[in-house]
Amino acid sequence: MKLGIMQPYFFPYAQQFRHIAQCDQWIVFDTVKFSRKSWTSRNRVANRDTEWGYISVPVAKGATNGTIAQAEIGQTDWRSTFFNQLRSYETVAPYYLQTIGILRNCIEADVDTLGTLNTRILRTIASSLGIQTEIKRLSEMELELPTAAEPGEWALIISKQMGASVYSNAPGGRHLFDSDRYLKNGVTLEFYEPAPLEYPTVGLPFVPDLAVIDTLMWLGRDGVSQFVLS
Repeated sequence: MKLGIMQPYFFPYAQQFRHIAQCDQWIVFDTVKFSRKSWTSRNRVANRDTEWGYISVPVAKGATNGTIAQAEIGQTDWRSTFFNQLRSYETVAPYYLQTIGILRNCIEADVDTLGTLNTRILRTIASSLGIQTEIKRLSEMELELPTAAEPGEWALIISKQMGASVYSNAPGGRHLFDSDRYLKNGVTLEFYEPAPLEYPTVGLPFVPDLAVIDTLMWLGRDGVSQFVLS
């Protein structure tokens, strides 16, 4: 069984969905401390005036004292702001309406924590793209985990308890991992290899590695599905 583990980003880029599709199981690592300067509560989309701009979800005061799973969403009308920030795509992106429909399914449910919201985003978009990978939240699993571990050790500890034979990590952070240590524990360590992804845009700049929202706007659900399942 190939396992992937990652903190739950707010609308991660298309490459992450391709990574998820290559795994048998994916664990949402939502038990780590929430940070306001991370991708868990914000991401980037194209902007006509400034090349790109942030989209975000407000998180309640004091959230940095707890985990991503515990971080409460701020009580504001953030969804209206979110959709307004995507209006730059409305008259130029061929799959604007289709994408907005997918996004409504992602964020219009009544959820109160960031961990729940971002997991719903992952599952909803993955399902829309035809990804069969099982997505689980670490905070909801009954694994026996230490209170602290080195960055490269968490994946090994979880992989062993999950019975994974292969652990697939994101492209970065190779220096944190000891492949020999993984092998000695019966786990093969792999790193996801991003595939080239560039597409034509009209009226807005192409910026690599924006939120998957941008890719959906220009390629549509079928086009993005073809990419992530390749």
